[in-house]
Amino acid sequence: MNISLNSIVITTIHCSLYRFLGFILLIACCINLFITFRYLTSRYFTKTKHFTINRASPVISGMLFSSTLVIFTTVPFVIMQCFTCQAYFSHEIICKIHGFVCFCAGLFNMYLVALLSFSRYLSILHKPSWLNRLFEQRCDLNVLCCALLAISWTFPPVFGIGNEYVREGVGFYCSLNWKNPSIYSRIYLISVIFFNYFIPLILLVYSNLRVCFTLHHLLKSPKSPKYIRLSKTLSQSKNSDVTDRISLEIDLNRYLPDTRLEETTNRLQRLKIDRRYALITAMIAAQYLITWTPYTFVE
Repeated sequence: MNISLNSIVITTIHCSLYRFLGFILLIACCINLFITFRYLTSRYFTKTKHFTINRASPVISGMLFSSTLVIFTTVPFVIMQCFTCQAYFSHEIICKIHGFVCFCAGLFNMYLVALLSFSRYLSILHKPSWLNRLFEQRCDLNVLCCALLAISWTFPPVFGIGNEYVREGVGFYCSLNWKNPSIYSRIYLISVIFFNYFIPLILLVYSNLRVCFTLHHLLKSPKSPKYIRLSKTLSQSKNSDVTDRISLEIDLNRYLPDTRLEETTNRLQRLKIDRRYALITAMIAAQYLITWTPYTFVE
């Protein structure tokens, strides 16, 4: 059996492949919703007494919100099309809504990943700076600015301004019209790639590399010096010009005050926590690169 979709002939083998991909997408969505539910319950219900707001909480909440929005608004249409091998995005309004929601959520997540990386960079390398204090005090506002910026880039194509949303591939997905030859479309597409891919990419690479190198250096430096050298001058007599210098090695683990050792231990624990946060941020940044780099260069 052959089916013609968007000028592309789909065979029975293709339909079987699309059904398999639709099943994988369904499983991935269920896992995503389960993780979101566990995060919300653990943060806001189970540990209410110990819950504290930090700069990462609004960013994580924004990511979860955008992924949940995509799952409930656009993914069901894609899964139905994969299982039935029929394109429902032939309707212009559905295609525009799908393209807008997916593109807006994608840009929003890009900004949030860049914001998270830059926040970690400031908190570790420039903690006393006014910019770091601003990010700490206005973390919710920063996420809101990311959302407004994403909408400002993705909403105009809904009305055909700059570009438009059209079906891609076999018609199961809608995105920008990358083949539009008009000068306004080219300017818009180049601006999107430059401001929403290359600038966040530079910020991600620079921030994460600086953080990783700094934490590696701090953790590899002497964690708690075990010995301290003291000089003691002994005079043989009052008029003697000969001075004996005796170096005494005193074990700090035995004689150093407990408060000093506790401070050193706490500092190392904070550095290890920062290293784990940096690793998670780097993994999110790597996911960003793996997801968007092929799409950017192919289009």
